[in-house]
Amino acid sequence: MDVKVKVIKKFNNELGSALKNLKEIERIHIKLEYDKSKVEESLSLASSEAPSKIQEAVQEVTQIVKCINDMKESCQSVSLSIEERLQQENKTSELQTIIDDITYLERSSLYLQFVKFIEDLSTELEVSLLSGNDEACISSYVILKETSQNLDSSLCKNLKNYVDSTLNYWYTEIRKKLAGEYAEILKALKWPFLGNNLTTTTTPSHETIARFKIITEHLFHLQLPDSMIKQPSAGLSASFPPVCLPVTLLVLPLKQRFLYHFTGVKQTNRRDKPEWFLTQTLTWIRDHFEWVEKMVQPIAYTAGFDKINVKVQFMRALVQLAVEKLNSELAIVQFDDALFAHTVDEALGFERELRESLFYPASEPATVFVLTQAQIFVKWITMEKKYATERMDAILSSDTAWARLPSFIKDDMKVTECADAFLTLLSTISDRYNHLPQPGHRLQFLDLQLELIDDWRVRLLQLLHEDYKDPLLSLMPSILNTLYYVTIILQDWGVSVPFLKLYFFKKQFEDAEVVMHEDDFSDSFIEDSEKEITVFDEVISLLQRLENKLMTEIGDFVFMEIKAKSRPYCNEKWFAMSFDKDTIPSVTPTGCPMFQEVANRLNGLNNALALPLFERSWISLAKRLDQYLFDELVLRNQFNAGGAAQLQFDIKRNLFPLFGLYTNKSDSYFSLIGEACILLNMLIGSAMLLIEALEDEEENLNKEVLADVNIYQLSGRMALKVLKSRMDISTR
Repeated sequence: MDVKVKVIKKFNNELGSALKNLKEIERIHIKLEYDKSKVEESLSLASSEAPSKIQEAVQEVTQIVKCINDMKESCQSVSLSIEERLQQENKTSELQTIIDDITYLERSSLYLQFVKFIEDLSTELEVSLLSGNDEACISSYVILKETSQNLDSSLCKNLKNYVDSTLNYWYTEIRKKLAGEYAEILKALKWPFLGNNLTTTTTPSHETIARFKIITEHLFHLQLPDSMIKQPSAGLSASFPPVCLPVTLLVLPLKQRFLYHFTGVKQTNRRDKPEWFLTQTLTWIRDHFEWVEKMVQPIAYTAGFDKINVKVQFMRALVQLAVEKLNSELAIVQFDDALFAHTVDEALGFERELRESLFYPASEPATVFVLTQAQIFVKWITMEKKYATERMDAILSSDTAWARLPSFIKDDMKVTECADAFLTLLSTISDRYNHLPQPGHRLQFLDLQLELIDDWRVRLLQLLHEDYKDPLLSLMPSILNTLYYVTIILQDWGVSVPFLKLYFFKKQFEDAEVVMHEDDFSDSFIEDSEKEITVFDEVISLLQRLENKLMTEIGDFVFMEIKAKSRPYCNEKWFAMSFDKDTIPSVTPTGCPMFQEVANRLNGLNNALALPLFERSWISLAKRLDQYLFDELVLRNQFNAGGAAQLQFDIKRNLFPLFGLYTNKSDSYFSLIGEACILLNMLIGSAMLLIEALEDEEENLNKEVLADVNIYQLSGRMALKVLKSRMDISTR
């Protein structure tokens, strides 16, 4: 836009279209002059500062150019270095290829040297074996075996297979030779000790024994590494770890005899006689294991095989023969209950003899391993229940079931044949399952025992339904004694080590089930768990409940009989009796039937019940009779001096002595009637003062007042009733 046009436009904007605004020209002129002066000043200042600023800008640009040039040179230098390095890398790669080839050739050479080493060992073994140099042969073999073990972690599978094949070949060859020599030496030692060999008194020569020790040591060293021994993955054999080579050869002649006698159609191989092969196995173990421990174990220590227990391995090898035979027999006889039960009995007897007499370790497998196989175990426990139930029926139906055992005739427990036979049955079951290794199997047998105990309780309860007039003349006392004896024996069993272990395992299983069913977990479960301390607590509680019921029934009957005979005595005219101190007092005639009944019943209870039960019964009877006489005789009658004196004589000289036969402090069980006699026979003055004190004092003070006159059980209110039943007081 032209400057002139800009000026015109600016004036138009400042002055507008009105003529009156022309006076603003002067102000505009002043402003323009001012702006002009400012511009001139700026131009003057710029002309003086420009050279220095331009110089600074030129210097900065120069520095930037220099940096760029330096960086360019650096890049060129790096580029050259990279090119040189790449050329060197190419040379290194070529060199590495040469090195790899050399390494490969060295390894191949070492590989061939190793193969040559194995071949040389094989040559040495062959030469030693052919020349009969057993010592050198075993030394080379041990080197070969150690070499094979060192290759276990090697990735050279073909080389490993080659060495193992070589080792296995020489193992077979050396074993064949040493086994033949070993057999000859064992024959010279009269091994095995059977028949005439068992009773021979010939002592082997020193040369024979020395040769036996040398070859035995060679056999220990000949043993293959564990990694090359084939372990059975399933079946019974998987539970029997392989035994060392000397034991294998020692057992071999016994194994041959076992197979000869107990397989095939031999007369000694009978399914109805499992005890034959089991007993034979035990006999062989018993006749040989001490010699094996004495002669072979020291050789194992000398050869450096400290962890090998030769005696246990020898026993295990023979036990394996019996177990495999038993397993094959059970698979057939399980369908015949009689044969199956007999076979199980013999197997358990074998296990018990093996563990307890021959000290076969609990960690080693034996016959119970066969019995605890699922199908066999279910059959076994079913048969146990069947025969136990039949035995229990026979016990209860026996004519002498409730007779006392001869050895317990004079015993206070009055043990019956039924109690002893039933506990023997339970104990026999415990003995049969104590050697089972798995807690779950033992707990199943424990459940069977608990079921039998409860079934036995129900059958006893059924026997009590028979009609009877006098419970003391029925089966009830015998059943009561039986219940009590069985209960205390179960309590003793419950705190024994085997059953405490079962209780521990049982609680573990129950806790595991609770965790699996958390919704059912409740405080009641915790309370029940805290109350139970033995596995028999629940059944003991049921037995004690029945015991208490029978005790109550007998106690009620005896008390009712005594109560019936006491009515004339309670209704006696105590207010009109005379009592002469100068004459010898006698019992009240109406009290004789009651006292006689008490004496007869106490004697009957003593003869019928076990001592602890009798003590409970007479104590309960004494307390009930005490309360009854106090309520029905003292509180319902009036007494003159003669009546009070006669009552005191009857109680202290007739009733107390009846119970005094069974305790030294019979009066302590008749506190109510005894204290009533004290109040009734108190001097009239003392009685009046006592009444006055009891009526005026509070209940707490009444106890102190009564204690001063030896009254401890009666309350103040009851004491006043007794005192006011005196004629000399009530008529005032």
